[in-house]
Amino acid sequence: MQPIGPKLAAGRDSEIYEHGPGRVLRLARDGRNLVGEAEVMTYVRSHGYPCPEVFDAGDGYLVMERLSGPTLLSYAMPRHIRRSATVLAALHEQLHAIPAPDWLPVASVPGDALVHRDLHPLNVLMTPHGPVVIDWANAARGDPSYDVADTWVVFACAEASDLPPHERLLAPLARRWFLATFLGALDRDAAWRAVPAVVEHRRLDRNMSPGEIARMDVLADRARAAL
Repeated sequence: MQPIGPKLAAGRDSEIYEHGPGRVLRLARDGRNLVGEAEVMTYVRSHGYPCPEVFDAGDGYLVMERLSGPTLLSYAMPRHIRRSATVLAALHEQLHAIPAPDWLPVASVPGDALVHRDLHPLNVLMTPHGPVVIDWANAARGDPSYDVADTWVVFACAEASDLPPHERLLAPLARRWFLATFLGALDRDAAWRAVPAVVEHRRLDRNMSPGEIARMDVLADRARAAL
């Protein structure tokens, strides 16, 4: 499918285009089929979870509702760090209360909950109607601890080089505040035990930088040593 409007954004593996009134077209750079992702989005919406409405999907494309608002990361910095962590924790709890359909792949920490496997502040948009979760490509069936650990790993180990200079200086302290609030609302011990499995999966992501992988490995080694 070809876009009919201008490019609005670009991520590590996709580009977003305007695609008519109230709609956007997401194009996957690798051309993978996005029907499964669309089915997950439709499923979670049917359970009242905040997710974009999907209109069409196929090989390499997904047409969905256009949303406006900053990411939760942008909203958090620098004034709303703890509030944003509370918002994210609530989104985790709400999602993990949804039973996972049998057709989803199984996460490496088994369970019956629906897990996003990429539920971090860049994948939450703060719209005028409330937070909405995007990017469902990695959704699976597993234990909630997997998602919490995944957010922990991503937030603790991600590069800060893309942030504005003043936010980059605040990043180490902001991460500690955010994680303390986020993990304090959830099962931190279970998430810590899940960290090694999450890191093994994250290391396969070709978009991770060598520095991110090195920091993830250190975190996984610490978690293994505590088991």
